[in-house]
Amino acid sequence: MTACVIVVNDDETDAEWVGSYDHESKVKADEELRDQVGSRLAESPRMRDEDINVSVDNGVVTLTGKVDDASLVPQAVEAAAAVEGVRRVVARLTVEVSAS
Repeated sequence: MTACVIVVNDDETDAEWVGSYDHESKVKADEELRDQVGSRLAESPRMRDEDINVSVDNGVVTLTGKVDDASLVPQAVEAAAAVEGVRRVVARLTVEVSAS
C-alpha cells in the first residue's frame, strides 16, 4: 500500500509534494534492522550463546528471551540501540538463575 501527503499553499493553486508512505519499505527497513541488531548481538562473545530474539516494528526493537546474567540485559539494550535507525528498544528478557 502506498499513500502520499499533499500540502496546498493558501496563496497558490499548485499542490506541493511532501512525501509518501510505503508499507513495503517499512517492512523491509524493519527486517534490515532486525538482521543488523541480531548480528550486533552475535558479535558479542558474552551474548552470542544467549537465547535473545529480536523483533522490530516501525523502528522499535523488542528483545525477548532468556539470559543467564542480569548484566547482559543493559548490554543487549545498548547494542541494539547503537544500530542506526533504531528508534527505541524494549527489553523483555528473563534472567535465568541456575541452581548451584
